[in-house]
Amino acid sequence: MSYDIGINAVLNDLDLFNASIKTTDFLMEVFEIFEKDKGIPGIIVYKDNTFYRMLSRTRFYEAMSKKFMFELFSKRTVYSFFDENEVESNLFLPIGTSILAAANEALKREERFRHDPIIVELENKELKLLDFHNLLLAQTQVHMLTLKSLTEANEFKKEVLGIAAHDLRNPINSILGFANLIIESEVYNNDVISFAEYIHKGASQMNELLSDLLISAANDATEIDIVRSAFNINTLVRSTIFSFEHALSAKRQSANFDTCKEELFVNADKQKLKEVLENLISNAIKYSEFDTIIRIIVKEDNNSIIIKVQDNGPGLTDDDLNKMFGKFQRLSARPTGNESSTGLGLYIVKKIVDKHGGQIAVDSRLGLGSSFKVILPNTITDKNLHEELV
Repeated sequence: MSYDIGINAVLNDLDLFNASIKTTDFLMEVFEIFEKDKGIPGIIVYKDNTFYRMLSRTRFYEAMSKKFMFELFSKRTVYSFFDENEVESNLFLPIGTSILAAANEALKREERFRHDPIIVELENKELKLLDFHNLLLAQTQVHMLTLKSLTEANEFKKEVLGIAAHDLRNPINSILGFANLIIESEVYNNDVISFAEYIHKGASQMNELLSDLLISAANDATEIDIVRSAFNINTLVRSTIFSFEHALSAKRQSANFDTCKEELFVNADKQKLKEVLENLISNAIKYSEFDTIIRIIVKEDNNSIIIKVQDNGPGLTDDDLNKMFGKFQRLSARPTGNESSTGLGLYIVKKIVDKHGGQIAVDSRLGLGSSFKVILPNTITDKNLHEELV
């Protein structure tokens, strides 16, 4: 039985058995199959290459234990074991049935059939058997994982509330304080403009924090829904860089974009990929020194699209590299312009990249900056690219 079972596990996550026999075979062969593999819960019986009955291990040994049966069974065929008038008790379930639904159906059976194996029908119509007791073990594990998930969700909610209560207090107080000074001021002079700038900065910090918290909470509460379409990744990168023009100018930084060719199409969720780019470019600006260059590179390699964002920051320690994609992780590096940081950006980035079936990696050394690399599988063919773009 597999123990790597997720909350949405289905029957194909479990060990299935495909022992079978014909009605014309002798019962001695049934005995040999059961003795050879003690884990087999039953045998599928075929008559003229069509499913006939399911012979459970329990029923077989119960019958063999009766008086004189052991002496007789070796001389009889499998067909003679069954009573044609017996009510059919087999439970058939498709391979895609969830473990919880399967356990519910199995427990509805009559008491005398309750411990019989379940017959699982594969997509190619092949039949296999699932042990009832293994199914119950899997059901218990799924319930435990569900409880764990709910507990973690509750803990996450507490973390969000704690972060919000602590980190939002200072910018909110700053906004209120400087707002009062503007209200009480009699002359609108340079000081008023300075106060307005403080208000803008505090409000921006609060808005960024709230945005990251809400995105992270939404992603944790529900499965990220990816809506793919074909688009030119270079166009998205250029527009994202342009949206940071003010932030770059404020730190006298520049962003150099280099690509292997002008049109490079990717099949991905455009909005989600924009979130990835925004987080990586925003981090590069935050942690790079004033008067430096940030490099964004897009290329194609081995049927993959590679996006690299290189900063000129202080680099990352080994401890940083081990925890950087976790929730609310504050790393050793500090923003060079006193920008805010929630510790959620890279966590969100990794979830989105993982959902696309991609990978994210970082190459960093202390004092030499960091380079983040996102690798996305390029699933576009000439045919479906044409369909997407026409």
